[in-house]
Amino acid sequence: MMKIRRLNVYKLGLFIEALVFVVSAFGATWLTSFVKAPWWAYVVVAAIAMGMFAAVRWALSEPQRMALLAHNTLADKLADAAVSYGVTDLYNMQRLADQNRRNNDTALTINNAHTMSLAANSGASYLSIGLQRHWPAVRQRLCERVPFRVILLDPFCDERALRNSVNVAGERDDSKLPFGDIIRAYNEFSNLEIRFVDAGMSCSVFITQDEAYFDPYHLAEDGGRISNRFMCLKMRKGDVRQGISNYEMMSRHFDALWNASIPLEDWLSKNGYEKKIALPELHSRKKLI
Repeated sequence: MMKIRRLNVYKLGLFIEALVFVVSAFGATWLTSFVKAPWWAYVVVAAIAMGMFAAVRWALSEPQRMALLAHNTLADKLADAAVSYGVTDLYNMQRLADQNRRNNDTALTINNAHTMSLAANSGASYLSIGLQRHWPAVRQRLCERVPFRVILLDPFCDERALRNSVNVAGERDDSKLPFGDIIRAYNEFSNLEIRFVDAGMSCSVFITQDEAYFDPYHLAEDGGRISNRFMCLKMRKGDVRQGISNYEMMSRHFDALWNASIPLEDWLSKNGYEKKIALPELHSRKKLI
């Protein structure tokens, strides 16, 4: 059976409205100019036309009524399910155009942020000076005293080791983790908080006061390395009729990781990482307490 999309229903409704108008105008002219019908015949035709127009407008006036009129395609069902829970965009990260669009949209979100939170494996897209993806915009917001909470995956944990083993020759350390940039930013901005967690990093999540970006992680190998190009969802804060919104779910996901993580200073002390590679001196904040 052929599926009728909602846009087609609107087009059909517009056509019927136009048809009613044309038929009404023709009928009125025909009755008055050619048939010489009595006045009440004109009133009857006008009433019928008005009733038809009102019926079309009523049928298209409510989303619930539209749902009954239109047979949803798979795309309609996916859109309905996602949009009703706060999803505002989807990016196929295997497409260059979507990658660029996601990066541009993220930059706009950062520029409008009053609070920022990030949970990610390395955080390189947001914290690496060399990569120069989102760091310039993030730095500007940090200069404007916007708080930024960051959770990174512990590079020595089992979860990280598993990911490294899938990559070519097995990475011993996370080559993307910009430790020098992280410590320099931590020293410069007191409104930047950085923590490490050793489990639960199932996705990358960037959250502001009203928007969130969700990138799920996986272990699918592509060309000898884990492919980072999957589907990314953009979500907006809002109320839902049942359960919780996707934005709220990602916020709670971040809170759970934050509660399970340890601060940067404690993590460095625990692992003695400053003895393994040359790092900038860390200016401890504990001395200020």
